[in-house]
Amino acid sequence: MASQSSEVEETVFTYEIRDDGIVVYHLTDLRRDSVDQFIEVSHNFDVQAFEEGRHSRCMLDISKLKFPTPYAAKRIQQNTEATPDGLLESYAVVTPTSAIYTFARTILNHLPNAQAQSIRLFHDEASAIEWLQARLEQLGP
Repeated sequence: MASQSSEVEETVFTYEIRDDGIVVYHLTDLRRDSVDQFIEVSHNFDVQAFEEGRHSRCMLDISKLKFPTPYAAKRIQQNTEATPDGLLESYAVVTPTSAIYTFARTILNHLPNAQAQSIRLFHDEASAIEWLQARLEQLGP
């Protein structure tokens, strides 16, 4: 009997759920498998928050990225467009490099105004978390 083995390539996408309920994503490269994994996980969290009727507060740390890729731009825009209508969402994106900031701003500029208003770009994690906490106070859980 033949045996099969497969080697799983480790992606450099991770996430954690903080004690205050904020989901923090860390995306340190834009390989297709990393981007796809991020899209799947973030979409699932959005759907879960929508079904539970709660405020989805997330922070995406892309501070380690150097340059965007067309594939990542396409997938992130698709994911944003697939966000459930009516989801109460606050999404902070940490983008300290100018190339990545421009990339993120370009995606935001192509979103409907209501979606774009729930997403903010920051140069550091502390400011992003502060905004997410303020959104919790403003909009509720």
